[in-house]
Amino acid sequence: MSDVLVALYPIFKEEVFRRGARIATLALAGSGGMLTGMFWFASMGGGWSAWERALCAAAVAALGGSLLHHIDREGARHAGAKEGLIRLERALGLFDAGRHLPDDSLYPRAWQVVPPRGRATRGAQLGVLATTVLFIAELWVGG
Repeated sequence: MSDVLVALYPIFKEEVFRRGARIATLALAGSGGMLTGMFWFASMGGGWSAWERALCAAAVAALGGSLLHHIDREGARHAGAKEGLIRLERALGLFDAGRHLPDDSLYPRAWQVVPPRGRATRGAQLGVLATTVLFIAELWVGG
C-alpha cells in the first residue's frame, strides 16, 4: 500500500501546482484582454452609438462571467487536489513527529489544514471582476 501512496504523491503535488498556475493564467489573460480592450476602445475616440456600446458591454459582461466561472471551476479542482494531497501526506506520516526526523515532523502542522476553498481564487476573481466592471463603465461613460 505504501508504494501506491508514494507513486500517487507526485501526481497530486503536480496537480495542485498545475491548477494554481491555471487559475493565475486565466486571471492574467482575462484581465490583460480586458485592459487591452479598454485601451482599444479609448483609442477609437467617440462615434459609437448607444446600441453598439450596449452590445459591446453585454459581450464584455459575458466574457467576464465566463472567466469567473472557469476560475471557480479550476479553484474547486485545486481545492480537491489539495485535500487529496494533504490526505496522502498524512498517510505517508509526513506530519508525524519522530517518523522521519527525530522528535520533529517533516512537515509543519499548519500544512495539514485544508485552506478555505475560495482562498486560491479570491485574488484572481477580484482582478477579473474589477477589469470587467471598469471596461463596462468605460463603455457607458465614454462614447
